[in-house]
Amino acid sequence: MVRLMVCSDIHTKVGHFQDAVVAARAGGPVDAILIAGDLQMPIATIDELKLPEPIYLVHGNNDAALEPTHPADELVIDVAADGIAGVRELGYHQGAPARGGDVTHRIMVTHGHTYRAPRLVRLRQRAAALDADVVIYGHSHRWQVDTGGPADALVVNSGTLMPKPGSGRCTFMTMVIDGKDVRVERHEL
Repeated sequence: MVRLMVCSDIHTKVGHFQDAVVAARAGGPVDAILIAGDLQMPIATIDELKLPEPIYLVHGNNDAALEPTHPADELVIDVAADGIAGVRELGYHQGAPARGGDVTHRIMVTHGHTYRAPRLVRLRQRAAALDADVVIYGHSHRWQVDTGGPADALVVNSGTLMPKPGSGRCTFMTMVIDGKDVRVERHEL
């Protein structure tokens, strides 16, 4: 079983990010933290938190403060029954190697702006090209879980850790992958 914290669109709100990590841990151990872009601050700011969990992140359209090649445009994360089996950094339109035999799920992480998110057609096309059955994206600042059709990838958006104007609410998600089962849970701060 693998348990992930997923967030996006932090937009400099490092305190909200810290609160989300604490809340995610309250539900059980977190195997990794995935950030789907728009950190909008140097990675060193997150590194200074000295979190024990591995953190995987991608560029967003507001991440000019980050190095141009790190983080990557996209990530492909292979998950096996006993944990994360591999993480590959990709540029847009780059291919990924075939899944290994022990891989139960392949997750594609992208910010989504180059795929016209929140429209899902291009995200699903890219997922199919990468043999990904789960897509995590950001950009829209809106919580979303879309299962699509039987052959489609599960597409999720955790929302934003920057409060929405007028609502004051931040959202993130935890994702549990247990065998063939993928469950997501919405969290609000």
